Amino acid sequence: MTSDQGQREPRGRRPDLTLPRVVGVSTRLARFEPPPPRNFDSDLPRGVATVEIIVETDGPMPIRALAPVLYVGAVAVTEVSAEDDTHYRFVALSPADLQDGARITMGWSGAPGEESNDTTFRFEAPTA
Repeated sequence: MTSDQGQREPRGRRPDLTLPRVVGVSTRLARFEPPPPRNFDSDLPRGVATVEIIVETDGPMPIRALAPVLYVGAVAVTEVSAEDDTHYRFVALSPADLQDGARITMGWSGAPGEESNDTTFRFEAPTA
């Protein structure tokens, strides 16, 4: 019995998933209010004291299934929302875990080190 091996389909161009460069970081104290639930109740805490880290980039985040994550030292800050095409608000729900002077890097959720974007910024705790 013979079979037709055929030819492989040519590979398409892979999307560019490179994270934009971080050009600015600021912090502020805030109270966290999770977004309203659409399909189920959220276990995220309401009204807790948090630290918001506003990150400015030199371009928009690529669209993909994984969300961006901000690392403050070894602490992953995963709650993120886009303010506009170049400003992203990361919310640290456990601000006591963040250490002054810790290096700030950005990467993809679930893939530490993959496509990570090292910055020159260090974390500075906001003051009241």
